[in-house]
Amino acid sequence: MARRRLSEAIRWQIIGMHATGASFKAIGRQLGYHYTVISRLVRKHRQTGAVKDRPQSGRPRVTSEREDRAFLRIIRREPFSTSTVLKRAWLPNRHLSTRTVRNRLKAAGMAARRVIKRPRLTDDHKRRRLAWCLARQRWNLRTWRRIHWSDESRFLLHVTDGRLRVWRHRNTAYTPRNIRQTVPFGGGSVMVWGCISHDCKLDLVTIRGNLTGDHYMRHVLEPVVVTHFDNHPLATRPVYMYDNARPHRSRAVVDYLQNNAVTTLPWPAMSPDLNPLEHVWDILGRRIQALQPPVQTLRELEAALHREWLQVTREQIRRLTGGMRRRVDAVIRARGGFTRY
Repeated sequence: MARRRLSEAIRWQIIGMHATGASFKAIGRQLGYHYTVISRLVRKHRQTGAVKDRPQSGRPRVTSEREDRAFLRIIRREPFSTSTVLKRAWLPNRHLSTRTVRNRLKAAGMAARRVIKRPRLTDDHKRRRLAWCLARQRWNLRTWRRIHWSDESRFLLHVTDGRLRVWRHRNTAYTPRNIRQTVPFGGGSVMVWGCISHDCKLDLVTIRGNLTGDHYMRHVLEPVVVTHFDNHPLATRPVYMYDNARPHRSRAVVDYLQNNAVTTLPWPAMSPDLNPLEHVWDILGRRIQALQPPVQTLRELEAALHREWLQVTREQIRRLTGGMRRRVDAVIRARGGFTRY
């Protein structure tokens, strides 16, 4: 049982009662403390003139500063390890608790945070990304605004967030209200194609079935892209950006774009952070998840996507396309590696 601590007011009351001639046992009986507690407090007051507790050293550390520095080096090498794994890798012959490991992490200013996921980059990917950005480092907004950024994205009917948490008591994990129900493959999905530039936003296209080169030409390029580009004089004709997905790079698609005088922008592989349209997909995804009531069918999801696409404003798009120089500079600073975009 934990001992009751004396408040500072009680301590001074004890000193006053003893000064009036009351004995230790009498004070103890009146206040409900053992007489030895009273005697120790009076003795401390005689020696120091104070009643507060002396500073205490606390429990000694079980690791040295040198061992703590070694632990930080392990963290830098293995940032995804759990506290149990770190404990075994740090001092395998020492009996340590995971609480000690977490205390050292906290003291170093570290905490478990959300992992950022990015496409895997090889050395060749980094070289190509860096070369692409260096070649366009001095492009101004007048040049960037000619680029028409395109991409496809797939939206699930029921999004499953692996970071979801629930507030509950112990041993209530299988209580129905604490269970998040899921359906296989997210209940189905809708794939859409979109295209934006600094000055316009083309119609959203639903991709039905698998995307092939022929499907891409008949349902995207011919009715939307080429028609839009033909409305521009050759001198100010836009530049079409599309990634290196197989349907995009088929011989039939490449020949079709060349025959229709559509200039394309060479694209480095594994570079979604350089495409501002990726952030528009994120805007659409968050808006769809926030709908009340939520969409229940794939038809409702498709209609909601087209509706929310129309609600994306020109100002939102221009904030994204107008920041291309910052994106390029970020890739150059990272030497072709990952950026915050």
